[in-house]
Amino acid sequence: MISILNAYKSGLKIAWAQKKMLLFIYFINLIFAYLMTLPFSMIISGALKNTIMADKLLNAFDYTALSTIMNEFGAGFSFGSVLFVYGIFYLLLNTFFAGGIISLFHEEENFNLKQFLSGSIEFFKRFLRLFLISIIFIIVAFLIYSALGGFFGLFTKNTITEFWPFVLFFVRILILGILLALVNMIFDYAKIITVVNDFTGMWKSTKNAIMFVMMSFRKTSGLYGLYFFTASLLIIIYLLIESYLHVGSGLMVFVFFIFTQIYMLFKMWIRLSFFGGQYVFYKHSNTAMPGMTKEMLDMAVAEYENREAKGEEREA
Repeated sequence: MISILNAYKSGLKIAWAQKKMLLFIYFINLIFAYLMTLPFSMIISGALKNTIMADKLLNAFDYTALSTIMNEFGAGFSFGSVLFVYGIFYLLLNTFFAGGIISLFHEEENFNLKQFLSGSIEFFKRFLRLFLISIIFIIVAFLIYSALGGFFGLFTKNTITEFWPFVLFFVRILILGILLALVNMIFDYAKIITVVNDFTGMWKSTKNAIMFVMMSFRKTSGLYGLYFFTASLLIIIYLLIESYLHVGSGLMVFVFFIFTQIYMLFKMWIRLSFFGGQYVFYKHSNTAMPGMTKEMLDMAVAEYENREAKGEEREA
């Protein structure tokens, strides 16, 4: 079975090797981000035209001034509604691209737009069904979070200080984060299993993903943790550098834009590496032994399901 460190490094390598795919997805996301901010920027530019407020906002962000502008010049504009609509489209776009990304990793070929779009189209409906199934798991995670709030409340309702309520609230947030990360990891593997085995039943892919993650939990969670740490480190570096960039001129706006786009490229590379590392780990482990073929895996899964069915019959 491949080690998580080797899977981690392999994921970074195969994602970096697909530079054309990385740039293609980056430019699509850049266009999407531009379209998302276009209505908002038109209102701002119209309101600030030939005013000193533009210079003030350039030097320092003023939320009060921005709110005033949106109230006075953005009649009929609902930023929340626009954000919601674009959020749905962004989720659909990423679901669409996931099929092409994993397909290229599986075929072990260089980026080809026709092949990439072919894989995206082929698996889009299946991945969309996986996304809808994942919503059920996300709802369960939030129900657990809510139930913990009621349970912890029994111990903190008579406390004098806010110390323990704060600590227990932090514990709830931590548990929720772990549960959401687990759901995300399971459905990453469900996508990979769907592509590798060409499954059409998404409940079957979900069940196989849960089995795979649980049977190799230490390694699957360890690999996920490595990538999560890398992504977190990237964000911290970005925030540290950003704190030293003072956007007070047109040149600095350009510098800040270039810096932000470099950050976005690295962020997408890490996201592709998530898929790449998890794919490599699944391909070289299959929860049993190295070199296990698809047919052997199918037989193992069928045998496991038969044992489960016989066990349920005996209990009945």
